Amino acid sequence: MINTYALYEELAVSLGESPAKAIMRVVGRVYEDLSQTVTKDDFNRLVNAVSELAEAQKRTEEKIEALAEAQRKTEERLNELAEAQKKTEERINELAEAQRKTEERLDRLSQRVEELAEAQRKTEERLNELAEAQRKTEERLDRLSQRVEELAEAQRKTEERLNELAEAQRKTEERLNELAEAQRKTEERLDRLSQRVEELAEAQRKTEERLNELAEAQRKTEERLNELAEAQRKTEERLNELAEAQRKTEERLDSLSRKVEMLAEAQVKVEEQIRELVESLGKLEKRVDELAEEQEKIKERLEGISNSVGYSLENSAYKALPSILEKYGIKVQGRLIRRYIGEHQVNIYGKATRNGQEVTILGECKVRPSRREIKRFERLTQYFQKTGVISGDVVLVFVAHDYPPEIEKYLSKKNLLYFWSYEFGD
Repeated sequence: MINTYALYEELAVSLGESPAKAIMRVVGRVYEDLSQTVTKDDFNRLVNAVSELAEAQKRTEEKIEALAEAQRKTEERLNELAEAQKKTEERINELAEAQRKTEERLDRLSQRVEELAEAQRKTEERLNELAEAQRKTEERLDRLSQRVEELAEAQRKTEERLNELAEAQRKTEERLNELAEAQRKTEERLDRLSQRVEELAEAQRKTEERLNELAEAQRKTEERLNELAEAQRKTEERLNELAEAQRKTEERLDSLSRKVEMLAEAQVKVEEQIRELVESLGKLEKRVDELAEEQEKIKERLEGISNSVGYSLENSAYKALPSILEKYGIKVQGRLIRRYIGEHQVNIYGKATRNGQEVTILGECKVRPSRREIKRFERLTQYFQKTGVISGDVVLVFVAHDYPPEIEKYLSKKNLLYFWSYEFGD
């Protein structure tokens, strides 16, 4: 007598309660009705075959779960890679913007240097110093250009690695599709196996009908026994077909295992490529930091050159403005100087008289002023008067190497005097 309850519990864990109950009903009928014609060993082999089929299904589900976990980890790595690539693109965009601003500053600097050469013909020694500083700046810019090219080359290699990674991911997806197809075929095989078990139950039912007919009519014993023998032969054929189906299922599972191993190897290669890409991104970020540091040094150089040009313009204004302002009825008392009023520096400061009344001269020097700089100067002088730091009337003066047409038009509407550097003469 077989332990049907233990067998049912084992099948229920692997296949579910409904399929387990159906199989056990069939097994019970086969065991009860064929106990006289089928040996116990044959029946045990049938039970073992069904148990092995359930175990094979369980192993298939475990392998599929492991494969799903590997796929999830791959997607997490790809998300991390996409995030790192996005940060790299942002850093490159920032670097490109900084480079664009540097080029604009250099363009304006070149124009200012030319104007300075025209206005300061007798200051050849300072111009030579400025030319030397410009040469060093160009050398730095050449090195900066070389660094940018290296950065572009590193970016190209990064894109190649990403393309390789995308190709590996595509192959991984193809392998997964193949695995899903193999799983589908396995399920179809299991469905056909269940159908054949049902057919076996149907054959058994017919056998029962024939045995009942044998009990009712002994005269047809030989004929019915022949029919029973034929039914037995067909039952054995069905059992052989079931065994063959189990063998093919195992072959499919072996093939599936090999594919899972191949997928695991591909996953290892993908992780190695991701590691190499992360290392490349680290080197790229280091290059970007070095380039940003070089950019900061260039900015400091440009500010130093700009300050030198501004101080030279202020020094010329201190000498030339008194005689020029006298033409406007403003007589400077003493000399014009550069002065701090509180925390704010005023480029041109001095005392003067106009129509017999004392006034204060406040001036600003810019190589090429903008509307924003003019408005800032006006707000500063208004702040001085409002807080009482400067009392009485003031004369506002603006000095520059160059006034663009729109700025000169804007200044003509203001209550201030503006002068070109070439008006200072030698």
